[in-house]
Amino acid sequence: MENGKIKSFFSGLNILKSDGNLDVIDNVIKKIIYILVVLIPLWFLPITINVVDFNKQALMVLLTFVAVMLWSVKTLNKGEIRLRSNFLNIVLAIFVVVYILSTVFSIRPYGSLIGWTDHLSGSLINVLCFVALVFLIVNSFKGLKETFGLFVSFMVSSTLVTVFGLLQIFGRFIFPWDFAKVISFNTVGSINMLGIFSATVLILTTAILFVVKRMDIKLFFVFLGLLNLLILIIINFWVLWIVLAVGMIIILLFGLMQIVQLGKGISWVALPIALLAVALIFMFFKIDVPFKSNLPIEVGLNYKSGLSIVAKTLGERPILGSGPETFVYNYLKHKPQDINQTAFWNVRFSNAPAEIYSLASDLGILGLLAFLAVIGIFGYKAVSSLIKQREDSDTLKGFLNIGFFAGWAGLAVAWFIYPQNFVLMFVFWLLFGFYLVEGSSQKERIFSLRKSPTILLTTSFCFIVVIVLIIGLLYIESTRFVAEANYKRGVNLIQGEEDIDKGINIIVKSAVINPYDDNAYKILAQLYLLKLERDVEADQQDLNVIQTDTANAINSVVQATRLSPRDSFNWLLRGQVYRRLISIVEGAAGGAENSYNEALKFEPFNPFIYLELGRLYLDGANLISEKAKTDQEAKKKWNDYNEVALQNFNKAISLKPNYAPAHFYSAVVYNSQGKVNEAIAKMEINRQLLPSDIGTAFQLGVLYYRTEQYNKAKSEFIRAITLDDNFSNARYFLGLIYDREGNKEDAIDQFERIAQLNPDNEQVKQIIENLKSGKPALGSTALGPPKQPENIPIE
Repeated sequence: MENGKIKSFFSGLNILKSDGNLDVIDNVIKKIIYILVVLIPLWFLPITINVVDFNKQALMVLLTFVAVMLWSVKTLNKGEIRLRSNFLNIVLAIFVVVYILSTVFSIRPYGSLIGWTDHLSGSLINVLCFVALVFLIVNSFKGLKETFGLFVSFMVSSTLVTVFGLLQIFGRFIFPWDFAKVISFNTVGSINMLGIFSATVLILTTAILFVVKRMDIKLFFVFLGLLNLLILIIINFWVLWIVLAVGMIIILLFGLMQIVQLGKGISWVALPIALLAVALIFMFFKIDVPFKSNLPIEVGLNYKSGLSIVAKTLGERPILGSGPETFVYNYLKHKPQDINQTAFWNVRFSNAPAEIYSLASDLGILGLLAFLAVIGIFGYKAVSSLIKQREDSDTLKGFLNIGFFAGWAGLAVAWFIYPQNFVLMFVFWLLFGFYLVEGSSQKERIFSLRKSPTILLTTSFCFIVVIVLIIGLLYIESTRFVAEANYKRGVNLIQGEEDIDKGINIIVKSAVINPYDDNAYKILAQLYLLKLERDVEADQQDLNVIQTDTANAINSVVQATRLSPRDSFNWLLRGQVYRRLISIVEGAAGGAENSYNEALKFEPFNPFIYLELGRLYLDGANLISEKAKTDQEAKKKWNDYNEVALQNFNKAISLKPNYAPAHFYSAVVYNSQGKVNEAIAKMEINRQLLPSDIGTAFQLGVLYYRTEQYNKAKSEFIRAITLDDNFSNARYFLGLIYDREGNKEDAIDQFERIAQLNPDNEQVKQIIENLKSGKPALGSTALGPPKQPENIPIE
């Protein structure tokens, strides 16, 4: 009875009746792999914010998972599992398991699973796709002819990538979108990533040129090699030359072994030797090349800082790390304080200085060891195989394998010296699979599923679980893609048509479609604040609308912190939202303070957070400043607020001594406390830091004026109107100083200019009348510190 049920279950799964149909599935799987190999280096779409990597990931996930499901269906229908395997498969499986565990215990599991919009190369879903690609290539392609066809397809795609990259570099833009009209845009990623890709393609081209016999194909590879060499020379980045040098050394070493064994000529060595020489020359000598100055400079962490961050992260989470794609959190928490003294103090680095650093901090010691085991065992087996290969008379196969290994080795070295992106990781695993097909000894093992009902049922159940998981991941990826497309549409509406309401509605739709990503909620919180300001300023104020805007802003930013509670930016934004709602929402000040303190837990060395905390207390002091003049309890609270504000500003300055805003607000506090000399000292520091800042010039001028340093005050007001000819407030005080000096003509000139800018200001009209009648500007004989001019904008 049990056997009958099993057979009935299996026949229910048997949707394909003949071997011919199973062959159709094999062909479909191969076509999918061809599509991936051709399109991944080229693919991009303008419908999402991240036009390159995000869309490549969506395409990769869709096609790879479909191929895996087809392979599973074929296996179930055939009743047997055919696998080409060796010990390396076990190590790969361990690496994937560690990756899954690290994702499960990640500090941000959703981001670890599929990555972030702007950084996703190391996410779990990508690694699953890359390993699945290797599995499919190894078990679908057999024989040199099939592998060579797939390789040529990749090289054709690489040619298009290279041509497009060069057109972009030379400013020949062929696409209409604004993002594509910059020389740094290409279908690989950044300029340096394009260079690493080109170095890899040049390695492959060099290896294959020797054995290609057909002249048209040989000319094609020569053309491709020259194009990629041109890209390397233009970019001229040391990492590219190391990748190329590693590849050339491997080609020379194993190529010579092959040629000597076969007794063939060695004239071909001229090309790899020449390219190795070029690589070494450019690596060790600083050579200026055309167009280099026009290319953007890519900024990243240095190795020392990166290693420090990795060490501190492993000290907290040594076994499985913080989770894939979480390096940015580790950076924010453990970044070196001296980075605050650079221009990049407020940059959120999502990449470590080398991919191996990111892998160590994200996957922990287990992940690092598993990856090192993968590349170590693969490298050992590849070298062993290439040495034994000398006895093989098939020169094409021999040099193809040398090229695969040389290209892979160059990329492997790049993991240890530079970050990697989606395309480079794709090529890394693609060459990994290419070599396993042709260069390694793998036995095909057949596991029959019909040996016993238990095996059949268990295997069938496992395959069904895998298919269900794949469908689930496809659903997650597809909803994310649709959400990102809506997000981009909403942003375009706001930026292009300035339609906040329509933009908000579309971004809300994005958040509903994908409720697990905090990006939409972050921008919604800011947009609702803008809408609130617009609605408050409207002639017909609707209390219900204002309350709705307020609630929506708070709910959005609260949801962002719930989804990503370790992101300091979310807490910082939450504090800023509460701070701007203090006059509307009871308890908003406490919410802002708590939010800023939470932000400091995850980014303790960011001076901007301390600045915001100080401004929060300064706002609190300003709100009760009038009451503090007559109420002793309010006076005490006012003093406490100012002191705490000053402490936070000083903390910001201790982290970043040249932080101009902290000096500025410190001056504001000292001024409100009546400590004018201290305020002047702070403003003078600010003037040195920001010599072109008009606000600093004006405020320092006012402080000089209050302390009767009129010559210094005049210099600052002149500096202010030099920076902005229409700065009415600076002209106002400058006019008063000219009047004090008895220079009535220049005083009248200043106030007449103010009158032109502010034609309805009665105070200015009265001053002009006083000056023309020979009276003091303010109508008195004593010119003390004047009141702030009425109806003149404060700038």
